[in-house]
Amino acid sequence: MLSADSRRNVWKRIEGDERPAWSDVTSTGTFRIVAGQTFDRHFHDCDEYWFIADGRAVIEIDEERYTVEAGDIVCTEIGREHDFLQVLEPIRGFWFETVIKAGGRAGHLHRSPERAGGHRVLGPDETLAS
Repeated sequence: MLSADSRRNVWKRIEGDERPAWSDVTSTGTFRIVAGQTFDRHFHDCDEYWFIADGRAVIEIDEERYTVEAGDIVCTEIGREHDFLQVLEPIRGFWFETVIKAGGRAGHLHRSPERAGGHRVLGPDETLAS
């Protein structure tokens, strides 16, 4: 078993100051999305990638909708809003955010306070609005 001091190369999540000292990655870790949970439409001051390991869902990047499933890699450019709208089968995945551009901010950024509050992710038997 590794001690806390010797885990410099093994992390569960990288964010903020919780990272290897030599790393320039903004943020990375695993996620799970299920129907009924809250998710927020947001953007970043960096590019973000999601690798979908399990499940199926409907996502949106700006106004473009996609159905994603296990094995898909979602690539979202800096500044584009993205969101989980509907979970068809519980989603498990991994996210990776690249280096923040000069003057940029970390974390989920929102175009309005309403978006910051998030919304309920729909389930497989619910209908998405157009």
